[in-house]
Amino acid sequence: MGPWIETEANPMEAETRVTINGVEKSRFRTGDMIFSAVDFIVEISRYITMQPGDVLWLGTDGVGAMADGDVIDIEIDGVGKLSNPVCP
Repeated sequence: MGPWIETEANPMEAETRVTINGVEKSRFRTGDMIFSAVDFIVEISRYITMQPGDVLWLGTDGVGAMADGDVIDIEIDGVGKLSNPVCP
């Protein structure tokens, strides 16, 4: 996570791109998700008390098979890119 936390991004209007080894596997707008980011936060808040700085991972609709050594990039407009290698 990082290298910074974005506090001004609109969670309802961001475009998210997921790539594996540079090949795009998924692209979607957060406003088109079945459950919005706001709905997700409201539901989670029924069970836990959220504090400033807490992080919720919403996930994606699936991107297919991944193998050891693959690199998964998730890029969100206005937020940045997060890269993760797949490890055994």
